[in-house]
Amino acid sequence: MDLKLALEKLNLNDRQGDLDHLINNMLQQIGSTDPVLRDDLIYSTFGKLVMMDFLNKEQLTHLLNVCLDQDHLFYEMGERETDSDFTRSFSVLVVALVVEKDRSSRFLKKEQIEASIEGSIRFLQEEQDTRGFVASKGWAHSIAHGADALAEVIKHPLFDRKKRFECLDAIQECLFKEGTYVDDEEERLLFAIEALLEKGMKEERLSKWLTSLSDNLEALFEVERYSVQFFHKKGNVLSFLKSCYFRLVIRDTCSNARRVIEDVVEKWTRKIYLGD
Repeated sequence: MDLKLALEKLNLNDRQGDLDHLINNMLQQIGSTDPVLRDDLIYSTFGKLVMMDFLNKEQLTHLLNVCLDQDHLFYEMGERETDSDFTRSFSVLVVALVVEKDRSSRFLKKEQIEASIEGSIRFLQEEQDTRGFVASKGWAHSIAHGADALAEVIKHPLFDRKKRFECLDAIQECLFKEGTYVDDEEERLLFAIEALLEKGMKEERLSKWLTSLSDNLEALFEVERYSVQFFHKKGNVLSFLKSCYFRLVIRDTCSNARRVIEDVVEKWTRKIYLGD
């Protein structure tokens, strides 16, 4: 039976047939360019299978291992604006699902969690396709989906807090990639920042990192000056900082970090628009 039709007719509470076969078929087509099949059916079904306890430990582990492999999470990594992005983007979403489930059920081995952490960080570092919504093909959204996975692995009990530096570096790399974020990517990246704070990251560390964003923007400006590429990256960084500011206000925390953001935003407003 055609996968789309099979998923449309699927009744998980009265399921007939081979679930393992269905999972593998879904994995093979996880990067379909049909947005209904990919997003509404395959990903939605994976969400139900994982979170509603339809899969056993072996099936969950298999699902994670496949999504982390070179043919899924890192499939044609480095390409921009090609259909390979859909495979990477929706594979990383499934990684997030399985890791989230493991936080409550704890069925994964330590090395599998470590592979998920490493894979999520590497994914955001190496992904070059920054598109959000793609006409006729639906959501690509690799950066946002990668941010979701990063937030989930940070929340996991086995997350090594020493990895926080790599996580911050990965987020920074995302802010300086080619392209302008227009579909709330910076908002999704902030969930990882919040997760790091919940895991005990000190405000001083956050403040230093926020300052480094401005320092790197300054270095970029010295090279690219008033180019379109510079303005796109400046826009990404400042949009992220402004969103970060209000998230910290809402949480009523990190007053010093908020002052750093105020200073950075004022600096760049004066530098670009007031000629200071």
